[in-house]
Amino acid sequence: MHHLDWLLQPITLYSASALCLLVSLTLVVRSSLKAVPAAPEIASKPEDGEVRGLKVEMEQLRESVNRLEEAMPVRGTGVGMNVNKRAVALRMHRRGEPAATIATALETPSNEVALLIKLQTMIGQVETKAS
Repeated sequence: MHHLDWLLQPITLYSASALCLLVSLTLVVRSSLKAVPAAPEIASKPEDGEVRGLKVEMEQLRESVNRLEEAMPVRGTGVGMNVNKRAVALRMHRRGEPAATIATALETPSNEVALLIKLQTMIGQVETKAS
C-alpha cells in the first residue's frame, strides 16, 4: 500500500485541482467564443421578403401612433391639484379671492378650484350643523 501514498500528498491534490480548473476554464472560453460569431452571420444574410414586409408594417405602425399622439389633447403640466395647491387655494378663498384668480395663480383649471371651494363650503355647513 505504500506505493499509492503519493496520491494523498498535498501537492498531488493541488495539482489535480489546478488541472480541473484549467480544463473548466478552457471549456468555458471555447464555448463562449463559439457563440459570438453566430450574430454577425445572421446580420450578413440578405433580407428576404418577409423581413422587408415586417419593416414596412413597423413603419406603418409608427406613423399611426404618431397620428394618434398628435390627435390626443395635450394636458398642461399644471393640471390637477396636489395637497399643497389645495391648501393654498383654500387659504386664498378665505382671503376673499375669486375662483378664477386662484385658478390662474395656481395654474389649475378653474372648474377644479370651483369644485374644491364648493366641497369646502359643504363640509363647513355640515360641521356647523353638527356642532
